[in-house]
Amino acid sequence: MRGLRNVLRLFPAVGIMLFGILLSGCASSVPEYQLYVQAYASQYAQGQNVLDRVARAERIVVRRRLDLESAGVDFDPDKAGYYLDTGDPPITGSIRASLSSLNNYNVALGALASGEKAEAIATRMGTLASALIGAAATLVQATGPATLIPSSTKPLDQALQAVNRAVPLVKTVATYASRDAFRKQLIAAYPAMRQLLLAMRDATPAMYEIMRRSYVQRGSLETGSGISVTANDLLLQDRELLAGWVILMDKSVEAMDVAVKTAMTGASSDELAALTAASLELQVVAKQIQDNRKKP
Repeated sequence: MRGLRNVLRLFPAVGIMLFGILLSGCASSVPEYQLYVQAYASQYAQGQNVLDRVARAERIVVRRRLDLESAGVDFDPDKAGYYLDTGDPPITGSIRASLSSLNNYNVALGALASGEKAEAIATRMGTLASALIGAAATLVQATGPATLIPSSTKPLDQALQAVNRAVPLVKTVATYASRDAFRKQLIAAYPAMRQLLLAMRDATPAMYEIMRRSYVQRGSLETGSGISVTANDLLLQDRELLAGWVILMDKSVEAMDVAVKTAMTGASSDELAALTAASLELQVVAKQIQDNRKKP
Protein backbone atom coordinates (compact mmCIF):
# COMPACT_ATOMS: atom_id res chain seq x y z
CA MET A 1 0.00 0.00 0.00
CA ARG A 2 3.03 2.32 0.08
CA GLY A 3 2.51 3.23 -3.59
CA LEU A 4 -1.13 4.12 -2.92
CA ARG A 5 -0.19 6.28 0.07
CA ASN A 6 2.37 8.09 -2.04
CA VAL A 7 -0.22 8.86 -4.71
CA LEU A 8 -2.72 10.14 -2.15
CA ARG A 9 -0.05 12.24 -0.42
CA LEU A 10 0.95 13.86 -3.70
CA PHE A 11 -2.63 14.58 -4.72
CA PRO A 12 -4.65 14.80 -1.46
CA ALA A 13 -7.92 16.33 -2.65
CA VAL A 14 -8.27 14.21 -5.76
CA GLY A 15 -6.89 11.17 -3.97
CA ILE A 16 -9.61 11.28 -1.32
CA MET A 17 -12.26 11.52 -4.03
CA LEU A 18 -10.84 8.56 -5.96
CA PHE A 19 -10.46 6.51 -2.81
CA GLY A 20 -14.18 7.02 -2.30
CA ILE A 21 -14.76 5.62 -5.76
CA LEU A 22 -12.75 2.55 -4.76
CA LEU A 23 -14.77 2.02 -1.59
CA SER A 24 -18.06 2.39 -3.45
CA GLY A 25 -17.03 -0.42 -5.81
CA CYS A 26 -16.26 -2.99 -3.14
CA ALA A 27 -19.36 -5.03 -3.99
CA SER A 28 -17.50 -6.39 -7.03
CA SER A 29 -15.44 -9.54 -6.75
CA VAL A 30 -12.25 -7.62 -7.50
CA PRO A 31 -13.11 -3.90 -7.20
CA GLU A 32 -9.56 -2.90 -8.05
CA TYR A 33 -10.21 -4.01 -11.64
CA GLN A 34 -13.31 -1.84 -11.87
CA LEU A 35 -11.24 1.12 -10.74
CA TYR A 36 -8.74 0.23 -13.46
CA VAL A 37 -11.48 0.16 -16.11
CA GLN A 38 -12.74 3.55 -14.93
CA ALA A 39 -9.21 4.93 -15.03
CA TYR A 40 -8.60 3.60 -18.54
CA ALA A 41 -11.85 5.25 -19.66
CA SER A 42 -10.33 8.66 -18.83
CA GLN A 43 -7.53 8.03 -21.34
CA TYR A 44 -10.10 6.80 -23.87
CA ALA A 45 -12.10 10.03 -23.50
CA GLN A 46 -8.98 12.16 -24.02
CA GLY A 47 -8.19 10.16 -27.14
CA GLN A 48 -11.67 10.80 -28.52
CA ASN A 49 -11.20 14.55 -28.05
CA VAL A 50 -7.88 14.42 -29.88
CA LEU A 51 -9.32 12.41 -32.77
CA ASP A 52 -12.26 14.80 -33.17
CA ARG A 53 -9.70 17.53 -33.84
CA VAL A 54 -7.53 15.32 -36.08
CA ALA A 55 -10.56 14.38 -38.20
CA ARG A 56 -11.31 18.02 -39.01
CA ALA A 57 -7.67 18.71 -39.80
CA GLU A 58 -7.27 15.60 -41.97
CA ARG A 59 -10.17 16.64 -44.20
CA ILE A 60 -8.74 20.14 -44.65
CA VAL A 61 -5.26 18.86 -45.52
CA VAL A 62 -6.30 16.11 -47.94
CA ARG A 63 -9.00 18.15 -49.66
CA ARG A 64 -6.43 20.87 -50.27
CA ARG A 65 -3.78 18.39 -51.42
CA LEU A 66 -6.11 16.64 -53.88
CA ASP A 67 -7.98 19.81 -54.87
CA LEU A 68 -11.25 18.17 -53.85
CA GLU A 69 -12.97 21.53 -53.51
CA SER A 70 -13.00 21.70 -57.31
CA ALA A 71 -15.97 20.10 -59.07
CA GLY A 72 -13.69 19.33 -62.02
CA VAL A 73 -11.90 16.55 -60.10
CA ASP A 74 -13.06 13.03 -61.01
CA PHE A 75 -14.98 11.06 -58.38
CA ASP A 76 -12.88 8.46 -56.56
CA PRO A 77 -14.87 6.06 -54.31
CA ASP A 78 -11.73 5.42 -52.26
CA LYS A 79 -11.79 9.08 -51.23
CA ALA A 80 -15.48 9.12 -50.24
CA GLY A 81 -14.53 9.84 -46.63
CA TYR A 82 -13.11 13.20 -47.71
CA TYR A 83 -16.04 14.45 -49.78
CA LEU A 84 -18.41 14.71 -46.81
CA ASP A 85 -18.07 15.92 -43.23
CA THR A 86 -19.83 12.78 -42.01
CA GLY A 87 -17.99 10.31 -39.81
CA ASP A 88 -14.21 10.03 -39.75
CA PRO A 89 -11.83 10.34 -42.70
CA PRO A 90 -9.66 7.22 -43.26
CA ILE A 91 -6.56 7.91 -41.14
CA THR A 92 -8.52 9.20 -38.17
CA GLY A 93 -11.08 6.41 -38.50
CA SER A 94 -8.39 3.73 -38.35
CA ILE A 95 -6.90 5.22 -35.17
CA ARG A 96 -10.32 5.62 -33.54
CA ALA A 97 -11.20 2.00 -34.36
CA SER A 98 -7.93 0.88 -32.77
CA LEU A 99 -8.69 2.97 -29.68
CA SER A 100 -12.15 1.40 -29.45
CA SER A 101 -10.66 -2.10 -29.66
CA LEU A 102 -8.36 -1.35 -26.74
CA ASN A 103 -11.27 -0.03 -24.71
CA ASN A 104 -13.25 -3.21 -25.41
CA TYR A 105 -10.27 -5.29 -24.33
CA ASN A 106 -10.04 -3.53 -20.98
CA VAL A 107 -13.79 -3.74 -20.41
CA ALA A 108 -13.63 -7.51 -21.00
CA LEU A 109 -10.71 -7.80 -18.59
CA GLY A 110 -12.67 -5.88 -15.96
CA ALA A 111 -15.80 -7.98 -16.53
CA LEU A 112 -13.82 -11.16 -15.98
CA ALA A 113 -12.42 -9.87 -12.69
CA SER A 114 -15.78 -8.55 -11.50
CA GLY A 115 -17.29 -12.03 -11.54
CA GLU A 116 -19.49 -11.86 -14.64
CA LYS A 117 -20.82 -15.20 -15.84
CA ALA A 118 -19.13 -16.93 -18.74
CA GLU A 119 -22.13 -16.28 -21.01
CA ALA A 120 -21.88 -12.51 -20.47
CA ILE A 121 -18.12 -12.54 -20.96
CA ALA A 122 -18.60 -14.50 -24.18
CA THR A 123 -20.70 -11.63 -25.50
CA ARG A 124 -17.98 -9.15 -24.55
CA MET A 125 -15.35 -11.30 -26.24
CA GLY A 126 -17.49 -11.39 -29.36
CA THR A 127 -17.71 -7.59 -29.27
CA LEU A 128 -13.94 -7.38 -28.86
CA ALA A 129 -13.35 -9.74 -31.79
CA SER A 130 -15.73 -7.72 -33.99
CA ALA A 131 -14.03 -4.47 -32.97
CA LEU A 132 -10.61 -5.87 -33.87
CA ILE A 133 -11.84 -7.14 -37.24
CA GLY A 134 -13.35 -3.72 -37.91
CA ALA A 135 -10.13 -2.00 -36.88
CA ALA A 136 -8.16 -4.21 -39.27
CA ALA A 137 -10.47 -3.23 -42.13
CA THR A 138 -10.18 0.50 -41.41
CA LEU A 139 -6.40 0.27 -41.09
CA VAL A 140 -6.21 -1.38 -44.52
CA GLN A 141 -8.47 1.32 -45.98
CA ALA A 142 -6.19 4.00 -44.53
CA THR A 143 -3.11 2.64 -46.34
CA GLY A 144 -3.65 4.76 -49.45
CA PRO A 145 -4.49 8.06 -47.71
CA ALA A 146 -1.58 7.52 -45.31
CA THR A 147 0.85 8.09 -48.19
CA LEU A 148 -0.33 11.71 -48.23
CA ILE A 149 0.97 12.04 -44.66
CA PRO A 150 4.21 9.98 -44.82
CA SER A 151 4.81 10.09 -41.06
CA SER A 152 1.57 8.14 -40.51
CA THR A 153 2.49 5.11 -42.61
CA LYS A 154 4.76 3.25 -40.17
CA PRO A 155 2.61 3.55 -37.01
CA LEU A 156 -0.53 2.51 -38.94
CA ASP A 157 1.35 -0.53 -40.27
CA GLN A 158 2.40 -1.36 -36.70
CA ALA A 159 -1.19 -1.02 -35.53
CA LEU A 160 -2.40 -3.35 -38.29
CA GLN A 161 0.21 -5.95 -37.33
CA ALA A 162 -0.91 -5.76 -33.69
CA VAL A 163 -4.59 -6.11 -34.58
CA ASN A 164 -3.93 -9.06 -36.87
CA ARG A 165 -2.01 -10.75 -34.04
CA ALA A 166 -4.85 -10.20 -31.59
CA VAL A 167 -7.83 -11.31 -33.73
CA PRO A 168 -7.21 -15.08 -33.66
CA LEU A 169 -6.49 -14.94 -29.92
CA VAL A 170 -9.88 -13.54 -28.90
CA LYS A 171 -12.25 -15.35 -31.24
CA THR A 172 -14.80 -17.22 -29.15
CA VAL A 173 -16.03 -20.72 -29.89
CA ALA A 174 -19.63 -21.40 -30.84
CA THR A 175 -20.51 -22.64 -27.35
CA TYR A 176 -19.82 -20.71 -24.16
CA ALA A 177 -16.30 -21.26 -22.88
CA SER A 178 -15.29 -21.27 -19.23
CA ARG A 179 -14.18 -18.18 -17.38
CA ASP A 180 -10.69 -19.66 -17.18
CA ALA A 181 -10.61 -20.01 -20.96
CA PHE A 182 -11.51 -16.36 -21.36
CA ARG A 183 -8.82 -15.39 -18.86
CA LYS A 184 -6.26 -17.29 -20.93
CA GLN A 185 -7.50 -15.62 -24.12
CA LEU A 186 -7.20 -12.14 -22.66
CA ILE A 187 -3.74 -12.81 -21.27
CA ALA A 188 -2.60 -14.28 -24.60
CA ALA A 189 -3.87 -11.20 -26.45
CA TYR A 190 -2.16 -8.78 -24.08
CA PRO A 191 1.20 -8.39 -25.93
CA ALA A 192 -0.64 -7.52 -29.15
CA MET A 193 -2.96 -5.08 -27.39
CA ARG A 194 0.00 -3.43 -25.69
CA GLN A 195 1.71 -3.13 -29.08
CA LEU A 196 -1.47 -1.52 -30.45
CA LEU A 197 -1.45 1.12 -27.70
CA LEU A 198 2.21 1.91 -28.39
CA ALA A 199 1.47 2.14 -32.12
CA MET A 200 -1.17 4.79 -31.40
CA ARG A 201 1.38 6.67 -29.30
CA ASP A 202 3.84 6.48 -32.21
CA ALA A 203 1.16 7.94 -34.49
CA THR A 204 0.89 11.17 -32.50
CA PRO A 205 3.65 13.02 -34.44
CA ALA A 206 1.68 12.34 -37.63
CA MET A 207 -1.50 13.59 -35.94
CA TYR A 208 0.27 16.79 -34.94
CA GLU A 209 1.61 17.21 -38.47
CA ILE A 210 -1.94 16.90 -39.83
CA MET A 211 -3.18 19.52 -37.36
CA ARG A 212 -0.28 21.87 -38.12
CA ARG A 213 -0.72 21.63 -41.87
CA SER A 214 -4.44 22.37 -41.58
CA TYR A 215 -3.61 25.86 -40.28
CA VAL A 216 -1.21 26.77 -43.08
CA GLN A 217 -2.64 29.39 -45.46
CA ARG A 218 -1.04 29.30 -48.88
CA GLY A 219 0.29 32.67 -49.96
CA SER A 220 -0.08 34.21 -46.51
CA LEU A 221 2.65 36.72 -45.69
CA GLU A 222 1.56 37.32 -42.08
CA THR A 223 4.19 34.88 -40.78
CA GLY A 224 7.03 32.88 -42.30
CA SER A 225 5.28 29.59 -41.57
CA GLY A 226 2.03 30.52 -43.29
CA ILE A 227 0.24 30.07 -39.96
CA SER A 228 -1.42 33.22 -38.65
CA VAL A 229 -0.85 34.43 -35.10
CA THR A 230 -4.39 33.44 -34.15
CA ALA A 231 -4.02 30.00 -35.75
CA ASN A 232 -0.69 29.53 -33.98
CA ASP A 233 -2.44 29.97 -30.63
CA LEU A 234 -4.97 27.31 -31.67
CA LEU A 235 -2.15 24.98 -32.73
CA LEU A 236 -0.53 25.37 -29.32
CA GLN A 237 -3.84 24.32 -27.75
CA ASP A 238 -3.91 21.30 -30.05
CA ARG A 239 -0.39 20.42 -28.97
CA GLU A 240 -1.40 20.55 -25.30
CA LEU A 241 -4.41 18.33 -26.02
CA LEU A 242 -2.21 15.81 -27.83
CA ALA A 243 0.48 15.92 -25.14
CA GLY A 244 -2.12 15.18 -22.49
CA TRP A 245 -3.21 12.10 -24.38
CA VAL A 246 0.38 10.86 -24.71
CA ILE A 247 0.90 11.20 -20.96
CA LEU A 248 -2.32 9.26 -20.32
CA MET A 249 -1.32 6.55 -22.80
CA ASP A 250 1.99 6.15 -20.98
CA LYS A 251 0.13 5.80 -17.68
CA SER A 252 -2.30 3.38 -19.34
CA VAL A 253 0.56 1.12 -20.44
CA GLU A 254 1.82 1.01 -16.85
CA ALA A 255 -1.65 0.26 -15.47
CA MET A 256 -2.35 -2.37 -18.13
CA ASP A 257 0.94 -4.10 -17.34
CA VAL A 258 -0.08 -4.37 -13.69
CA ALA A 259 -3.65 -5.43 -14.52
CA VAL A 260 -2.59 -8.30 -16.76
CA LYS A 261 0.14 -9.41 -14.37
CA THR A 262 -2.48 -9.51 -11.63
CA ALA A 263 -4.79 -11.58 -13.82
CA MET A 264 -1.95 -14.01 -14.57
CA THR A 265 -0.92 -14.60 -10.97
CA GLY A 266 -4.28 -14.75 -9.23
CA ALA A 267 -4.46 -11.29 -7.69
CA SER A 268 -2.41 -11.30 -4.51
CA SER A 269 -2.94 -8.46 -2.03
CA ASP A 270 0.34 -6.80 -3.06
CA GLU A 271 -0.53 -6.96 -6.74
CA LEU A 272 -4.03 -5.59 -6.14
CA ALA A 273 -2.49 -2.72 -4.17
CA ALA A 274 -0.15 -2.03 -7.10
CA LEU A 275 -3.10 -2.11 -9.52
CA THR A 276 -5.03 0.31 -7.32
CA ALA A 277 -2.08 2.69 -7.14
CA ALA A 278 -1.55 2.59 -10.93
CA SER A 279 -5.27 3.16 -11.59
CA LEU A 280 -5.48 6.04 -9.11
CA GLU A 281 -2.44 7.70 -10.63
CA LEU A 282 -3.96 7.41 -14.11
CA GLN A 283 -7.21 9.04 -12.95
CA VAL A 284 -5.38 11.75 -11.02
CA VAL A 285 -3.28 12.71 -14.04
CA ALA A 286 -6.41 12.67 -16.24
CA LYS A 287 -8.14 15.11 -13.88
CA GLN A 288 -5.10 17.37 -13.78
CA ILE A 289 -5.02 17.48 -17.58
CA GLN A 290 -8.75 18.16 -17.74
CA ASP A 291 -8.49 20.96 -15.19
CA ASN A 292 -5.56 22.48 -17.08
CA ARG A 293 -7.65 22.60 -20.27
CA LYS A 294 -10.37 24.54 -18.45
CA LYS A 295 -7.98 27.32 -17.39
CA PRO A 296 -8.42 30.57 -19.37
